[in-house]
Amino acid sequence: MELKITMEQQLTDQIKKMKVELPDEVTSGYSHFGCDPGVTNLGIAFIHPMNKYATLFQVKLERADQMIDRMMNVKHALEDCIGWFGYNPRVVIEGASYGKVYRQVELAEARAMIGLWFHQMDVKVSVVPPNTIRKVVFGSAKIKNPWENIPDDCAAALGCALYSMREE
Repeated sequence: MELKITMEQQLTDQIKKMKVELPDEVTSGYSHFGCDPGVTNLGIAFIHPMNKYATLFQVKLERADQMIDRMMNVKHALEDCIGWFGYNPRVVIEGASYGKVYRQVELAEARAMIGLWFHQMDVKVSVVPPNTIRKVVFGSAKIKNPWENIPDDCAAALGCALYSMREE
């Protein structure tokens, strides 16, 4: 299955932006964000209120040895990608994938920075396990990316935003 990509743009060396048509007739009067934290790639999705489109960002994060530098990289990525929050915004951040053992500390730092940044912008923040998101949105916890034409981190972020819409 593929999503219809209506716009694709390389904003910087690190940030790729896509606008996609939503897979279902899902509209909401609220703004919904989804974030897939990563150590090297950060996925961000924004579903516009009363619109059948989503904006996706794939951000390549610079590796850093120090925790504060990694967190600031995530903060700057969010600032570079998100400039408008819309009405009654909410964000779902993909939580820890239990059973994975590598880079969990760095991923926890990224989750914390994302949550704090959105919280400071008066956005309702939820952290949800990836299997829960996949079961609800994709119909199975085994499906990581049902769309062949978008990167996995963007698919996970879009899954988070779609999950947020179902939480209303």
